[in-house]
Amino acid sequence: MKVPPAEKSDSSSSWLREFREREAARNSAEAGFLGAPARVVAEFSQKALRTNYAAIQEQVPGLAILPMIKANAYGHGAGWAGRALLGLPGLYGFGVATLREGAELRSSLGQPGQRERILVFSGASGWTDEKGAFCERHGLTPVIADDQDWAVFVRGGWLDRISYELKFNTGMNRLGLSLNQASLIAKLLRAKPAESHPSGVLSHLAAAENPNIRLSLLQRERFLWLRGQLAPAVPSAHFHLGNSAAIWNQKNWGLKDVSDVVRPGLSLYGVAPWDKAPQRGVTPVCALRASVLAVHLLKPGESIGYGGAFSVTGTKPVYAAILGAGYADGISRRMSGGLAVGPGLAPPEARRGTRKGARRESAQLEREERGGGGYVWLGGRERRFLGIVSMDLCAVTCDADTRVGDWGEIYGPHVDLWAQARAASTIPYELLTSISARVQRIYD
Repeated sequence: MKVPPAEKSDSSSSWLREFREREAARNSAEAGFLGAPARVVAEFSQKALRTNYAAIQEQVPGLAILPMIKANAYGHGAGWAGRALLGLPGLYGFGVATLREGAELRSSLGQPGQRERILVFSGASGWTDEKGAFCERHGLTPVIADDQDWAVFVRGGWLDRISYELKFNTGMNRLGLSLNQASLIAKLLRAKPAESHPSGVLSHLAAAENPNIRLSLLQRERFLWLRGQLAPAVPSAHFHLGNSAAIWNQKNWGLKDVSDVVRPGLSLYGVAPWDKAPQRGVTPVCALRASVLAVHLLKPGESIGYGGAFSVTGTKPVYAAILGAGYADGISRRMSGGLAVGPGLAPPEARRGTRKGARRESAQLEREERGGGGYVWLGGRERRFLGIVSMDLCAVTCDADTRVGDWGEIYGPHVDLWAQARAASTIPYELLTSISARVQRIYD
């Protein structure tokens, strides 16, 4: 059913009007597009980010929160996210992947965040004195996650010079100290002053969304054992294990008995931690929108895009909107869809029984209306991609009243990012982190 023109127009023009008003308030030279709206924009909501933090905290009361803002805060902007979360109750610090990410975040936080803990997870691996000096200079907390690294760390006297945390391998089998080192490490640290102790001890779950499988049960058992070994030696250390999926399953994991800190990532940005998981009060922080640059009426037999991957094979024409965004803007090429349906290629149910021609025609029309692959929210409803997503442009189904200047939402409150990820044979993490530098970003 078509959305009434007035309703579609109101919805589209309302967002566009607000967008223009915000941009008019900024310096036009810095806006970078000569007074006209950009063709693709990513809008980020501080309110949504802080609301998500509170929603996560409600699930694990009493536990500290370590927001993971690695990979530029999952594509959202690490400095912006860090500043938005500074001062919130229960904040343990921030998690990044690399030393460079940590240094850039430290600089972005400014004076209010100079004392905030910044954990560097994988970037500390292959520990050297040069990395130690870098952490010392920028106030970073490296996560030591390898037996040889630990030996070099101790030998270099870094125990007494910088804050650090220890990561153990409980079954993920990527990075982590060996469990058989726990008693030796405990013995060493017991003889050291509290100032030389790690601020935290952690591990990483391989299947947090499935807390009752053998691997998960084994990881929980090993972490509890690890805590029993180290807690008496380093009584001030914080133990942490749970990511977003573990937080959602906190009762099954018994997080309050296992850890002192949780490390939300994807859920912090408003995406449920696994496909079909409940939202639990989180809402998308990012909305990626692209403007309509042209509208075409495709007649039977006509195609659109590279290779003519989509063509109209029935008798009904198809309206197509050309959006000013492509895979160089964060739309995966794998979202492409709507391949032609020709004679003999219609679904089996369309080929059975009487009135074969009518059923085949119906199936073709349905396929052409549906398109394929991923989808865009345009004019108050879902619109499927038609043909191949290219570097700068893509095509989606639309109505006769779609106009140039309307906006389609690719990621955001109207789009199930897990469904979008399924269409691209990937996960939301990859989609969010692929939003490129040329996309205009709007931070509220």
